[in-house]
Amino acid sequence: MNPRLGTNHLALLIALAETGSVAAAGNRLGITQSAASHRLREAERRLNTPLVRRSSTGVTLTEEGERLHAFADRFLRELGRLEQDIENTRASGRDLVRVGQATYSRFHWLPAFLEFLERRDPTLSCDLSVGATLRPLGCLQEGAVDVTAVYGKPTGSRRFRWQWLANDPVVAVMAPDHRLAGEAYVDSSLLANERVFSYPFASDPGFEWETLIGPPTTPYRRLTVLQTPESSIDLLRAGYGVALFSRWAIRPELADGTLIAKPIGQGGLSLDWWVVTRADDPPDAPSNRMVAAWLDWVAYGKQGFATLSFDGATGVMQDPGD
Repeated sequence: MNPRLGTNHLALLIALAETGSVAAAGNRLGITQSAASHRLREAERRLNTPLVRRSSTGVTLTEEGERLHAFADRFLRELGRLEQDIENTRASGRDLVRVGQATYSRFHWLPAFLEFLERRDPTLSCDLSVGATLRPLGCLQEGAVDVTAVYGKPTGSRRFRWQWLANDPVVAVMAPDHRLAGEAYVDSSLLANERVFSYPFASDPGFEWETLIGPPTTPYRRLTVLQTPESSIDLLRAGYGVALFSRWAIRPELADGTLIAKPIGQGGLSLDWWVVTRADDPPDAPSNRMVAAWLDWVAYGKQGFATLSFDGATGVMQDPGD
């Protein structure tokens, strides 16, 4: 079935939501108020549904209008990004791959990987998507990224192809002079009365703290929730508490000695990291060529993700539901 609305209708809905006025929306789009009103009535007629509430002070979107607005915002941003990607690819002669990474906005590994990629597959170029930090699989499904690195366990969705990257320890991070610095390891009983900085692993389902690492046996009494893990680093350096990190993400601070890391529990705790693509991407798609280069880089070890504290070989796995 062909869509009843075009991009011009979607752009109008975005402008109406942001301005609250038909005249202002038209001005933003470079059309007259009369043309904007006609376009709005046309959209409502095609859907047989009111999309705005009209009042003496302007317009607001109805519930149906809000649903369309949310879609329009994602769709037009992605369309613009895709058009730019195509233009850049044609201009550079390279295939652009947008890469995301769950939870951590830390890319100290990227320069070395890009040097490797230039040798491994000079037909590829890489761009980062910050939006995938909180929504790695959602952004992949929507097309905002082509490849994303995530941790935990593969979902049951047939939409994705998961390839195992490495296993990395989750560690308690603190200042070198912290009172727990002399402990061989820490657990929830030692952290119960400490200031513990928490942050969302990711907002996609299945990435919650307790889903991934289990609930603490002793509740944290002084838990401070921050928006990003990186926002805790300066506080940790100053001795104001403890935070849990995947070890690779805190590697620069461990290397320069400004922070130290302790295992979680006597046996330690770790998470598997994966690179994920859309299952319907062809084997020779730029996304899968990027993954092949990424896995090769990790396999070389000493000069690859070993710098992030990753160890071990890589492997390929389809979702359990496939």
